[in-house]
Amino acid sequence: MSYRTTKSRRPRWLIVGFIALLAAGCAQVVKKDQASTKRVLWEAIDEIDNRYIDPIPPAKIMMSGLKQLSSLDESVAITRTPHSVILTQDGERVAERPLPADYNTDEWADVGVNMLRNAQHLSPTLFSYDQDELLEAVFGGLVKELDRYSRYETPEEAGISRASREGFGGIGIQIDRVDGKFIVRKSLPDHPAIDAGLRRNDRITHVDEQSIQRLSLNDVIKALRGRIGAMVKITFVRPGLSQPFNRTIIRNRIIPPTVHVERKGRILEARLTGFNAGTSSTLHRALYNSSQAKGPSLQGLVLDLRGNPGGLLEQAIHVSDLFLTHGRIITITGRHPESNQLFDASPGEVLPGIPMVVVVNGQSASAAEIVAVALRDSGRAAIVGSTSFGKGSVQTIIRLPNQGGLNITWARIFAPSGQTLDSQGVVPAICTNVSDKRMAKILAALASQGEYSPVDPAKLRFQAEQPHYSAARRKACMPTDRQKPNDLQAARLLLKNRVSYTAAAGRLSPTVSKR
Repeated sequence: MSYRTTKSRRPRWLIVGFIALLAAGCAQVVKKDQASTKRVLWEAIDEIDNRYIDPIPPAKIMMSGLKQLSSLDESVAITRTPHSVILTQDGERVAERPLPADYNTDEWADVGVNMLRNAQHLSPTLFSYDQDELLEAVFGGLVKELDRYSRYETPEEAGISRASREGFGGIGIQIDRVDGKFIVRKSLPDHPAIDAGLRRNDRITHVDEQSIQRLSLNDVIKALRGRIGAMVKITFVRPGLSQPFNRTIIRNRIIPPTVHVERKGRILEARLTGFNAGTSSTLHRALYNSSQAKGPSLQGLVLDLRGNPGGLLEQAIHVSDLFLTHGRIITITGRHPESNQLFDASPGEVLPGIPMVVVVNGQSASAAEIVAVALRDSGRAAIVGSTSFGKGSVQTIIRLPNQGGLNITWARIFAPSGQTLDSQGVVPAICTNVSDKRMAKILAALASQGEYSPVDPAKLRFQAEQPHYSAARRKACMPTDRQKPNDLQAARLLLKNRVSYTAAAGRLSPTVSKR
């Protein structure tokens, strides 16, 4: 998962409105269907033309998309000649359109719709596919001309992604299907289901008085979700009790949890599994409450970002700002004017003066890397683990008229020190992706509390004018997807070893001019 922003015609990112796609049927409906298909294609290639990180002509991406129809029916081919676009079946020319100018978005959208319609009339195989399936094939070819992080999501996939980022109307439970029965695994705190009395291991039998016995797990989840503020009636059976219960619950906004904070003696451990609309506020509240709890004073914070694939850009900024009082957080630059932005810290922090260690691995990407590098470059935290993924770009989400999503790369990321994260990642001060023998020596050195430090401050300095230096450091601590207990053990010991922590958390001064 990459971190994302949503598209707007105004400053910052706002979600675009939509036009519903109509199913094919009578001639009038077919005409509307073609019109909305054109709108989808026009919106996609126009936004790529305007916002993609590198200029790319609509002609190139549309032809790449149309050629993908051959993956659905090998007898059909769409090719370009110096003067026209040609549709063939089994090598025989059956339709032709004059070649538009390479950057004429509207005409290339017309070509796309015309060729799709003709191909469907020509091929019984293509005619059997609905509009969304054909668009999925076309977009599969279209995004091949872009970078590896740009992608298309079907309406269903885009809806799931939006729910994970922004939340959805629901009651706040996690359910599972066991032997054909739908069991409550967890009721989320401070959400409607737990207030209504649903507990772990309760079995749901009916939703709105309709039996769910024959439904799939996804269908039950869809039935439980709905408009925020709308009521849903749940019937459930509790182990040990003979009679079922009925509860009428008002749906609320549910944001999937991404934060888990636990206090272990004098050390707080905060694990973030992603960055969605609720991450920074939940983390702030959890850290503050934990720091105010009775007990010995805090000695440090471990921020565990292992396996965190990223999420929303603004949440990465807010999380970083929780621990910084001034200075640059991140810089992003791109071709579109709105993509050139600087993000600086604001006064105040949630845990003033508390030492921090950030733990990363090869699956820590995008938003997770922004937080790690911002805290590293400012000297606010030391990094432990293996080198992070190395995703140095921002994607903007185009919400298309068919409710699908087109995620395209529109900016590059630069750390406060000037480092690009792309293909480099964040290299830890203490690498745990080493042999067991080497790891044992590192842990022993950290535990000794002596003057010996396993950290060489000179090796932590990023040299922007020597890109091979970062490549060499990445090679010396290769990314790994593994999450070892030694990662957190090293982080805890580092917080207790003042000499090693001071060396590992040394501030990185910018080596390039401020952007």
